[in-house]
Amino acid sequence: MLDTIIRSVSRLPTQRLHWLAQDLAAPLARLCYRRSLVYRNLARAFPRQHTGALAKAFYAALAEVCVEVARAHAMSAGELRERVTFAGAEPLNSGSSLLLMAHHGNLVWAVNALACEVSTPVSVVYKTPHIPEMRELLLGIAERFGVDAVPVKEVRRQLMAHRGQHRVWTLVADQRPGKDRHYAELCGRRTAFFKGPERMARTFNWPVYYLSCRRLAPGRYRCVVERIAEPPYDRPGEVIERYAAKLQADIDAAPGDWLWSHDRWRD
Repeated sequence: MLDTIIRSVSRLPTQRLHWLAQDLAAPLARLCYRRSLVYRNLARAFPRQHTGALAKAFYAALAEVCVEVARAHAMSAGELRERVTFAGAEPLNSGSSLLLMAHHGNLVWAVNALACEVSTPVSVVYKTPHIPEMRELLLGIAERFGVDAVPVKEVRRQLMAHRGQHRVWTLVADQRPGKDRHYAELCGRRTAFFKGPERMARTFNWPVYYLSCRRLAPGRYRCVVERIAEPPYDRPGEVIERYAAKLQADIDAAPGDWLWSHDRWRD
């Protein structure tokens, strides 16, 4: 059923999809999609701003991303590249590297557009979604645009299999980690981050880049790729802390575009 809906929606013109998103935003808020969590996270991150207005912006952005992801199921590479532009991506063609992203803007469009932008193969590490139809949708989109989607449990094996090959390894690193963590400041709070990205950079002696995805207008994004660390690595935690600082800058610039419904500060 969900797959049928997604396929039908994906064929709609992009402008009509954003009209649909405007209709979806209010029901998302009224249906209380993690409403208390969203309001709590926003209130603590921006104590001097109006929480209701920030939440409204978040639900509007979430609705837009939902219909945009559905649209990617039928979107051409040419349209995706026209809607997602890049600055600073050229160094990714020079060899293997680690690219860190976040749930800010539209990461699905961004990573697939990146694969169309650079000549180096792009691998993205993902956690398997709880909804099987969503997993199939995201994997289908990745296949369409030439992105190698690697389940997180397969990362070590895939890293060894592709060792010696030039490749961009992409990680979405802003979710709550397990026990192996490093703490950095985010939204005024001591926040746990995955240690994995820094461990990969040190192990393979890779430079680390950050991809910032900023919404310009409905269905329009500007991505900026910036090197945030490079070997030799000296101070433990430097990669994670620089990543957190870049993420903070994106959140401050467009608070509604981050995924506030994630239970980021559970502990």
